[in-house]
Amino acid sequence: MDPVTAARALVEELFPGALYAFVGGSVLTERRTGTSDLDVVVVLDGLAVPYRESLRWHDWPVELFVHSETSLEAYFDKDFDRRRPTLARICAEGAVLTDRTGGRASDLQSALGERLSSGPGGLTPDQAERARYVLSDLLDDLAGASDPGEEAFIRWELVRAVAGTALGLGRKWEGSGKWLLRELREHDPVLADELLTAHDNPVRLAAVATSVLERAGGRLWEGYRAEGDPFHQVLRHVRSGELSGETAQSSGMRRLAAVSGATTGSARLWMGQTHVAPATRSSDHHHGASETAIYVVSGTPSFVFLDEGKETRFDARPGDYVFVPPYVPHREENPDPDNEAVVVIARSTQEAIVVNLPSLAG
Repeated sequence: MDPVTAARALVEELFPGALYAFVGGSVLTERRTGTSDLDVVVVLDGLAVPYRESLRWHDWPVELFVHSETSLEAYFDKDFDRRRPTLARICAEGAVLTDRTGGRASDLQSALGERLSSGPGGLTPDQAERARYVLSDLLDDLAGASDPGEEAFIRWELVRAVAGTALGLGRKWEGSGKWLLRELREHDPVLADELLTAHDNPVRLAAVATSVLERAGGRLWEGYRAEGDPFHQVLRHVRSGELSGETAQSSGMRRLAAVSGATTGSARLWMGQTHVAPATRSSDHHHGASETAIYVVSGTPSFVFLDEGKETRFDARPGDYVFVPPYVPHREENPDPDNEAVVVIARSTQEAIVVNLPSLAG
């Protein structure tokens, strides 16, 4: 049985109600070996907790990645941020096994393919300096190594650092294990061959590492300085009359920014007021990667979410606090027909991320 047929049968047997599913990885390529896994991504409606599971199915080794649409998006974002889009590659470059959504699987493949093709962007100046420092430090360690075991570990670290630096300079994605080599071969096959040839020869490895270090800007050790958080800055006082309405707005709600990049120069924290009109409810939605904390100033807002698959509601009162974790589907309501609800909101992103959903199940 070929891998796609096997993976499709697996999904039909174990996940008959899946929204959509993919199979990808080495098993679909010429790199397939006798131990290659079926890497299968399954998307379920209303899955409470995503999970990864290794199993054997009809003599096939299988790596399962089971998600809701919301959690899958969260994992994509996390992988892209660390420049290692493993899950995205399985979906974008693999085969669609089933799709009960009328085409969302193919749309996702296209979107991920574009994001993968665009690359991760170049290294920031701080990242480039850090890469130069790491290579310089490892080269010094290699030159001074006298213990064969320590030298072996230094060489391994140096190979990884050289590959990662070259990929960063080339605005290419990284990987771990065999995928680091695959990414490097795709980007710079000559360098990949040089590293493989020199990895057990300290002199040759030092020469290869030095050539990449020169590409990055040259040796940097003495004089390298990585500053920590600045501890001495002025405090900012935002008076009640100075709140700004120049922020994202939603129907039935009025937002006023107090602490933000625009008002105080904050980099991560946003804080402000939201006034919710009487007899108003939001759509079902989540706030992406943003953590959100809410303090109720006045009114009686309600918050609705799923708990173990069941719709759950609680009514808040003035003085109450509410925490909304990243990517959690929920909605806010103000059931009072006459009075608005006023809440103070603090969130971990400057952008007001609102991803509307067809239901609380995601």
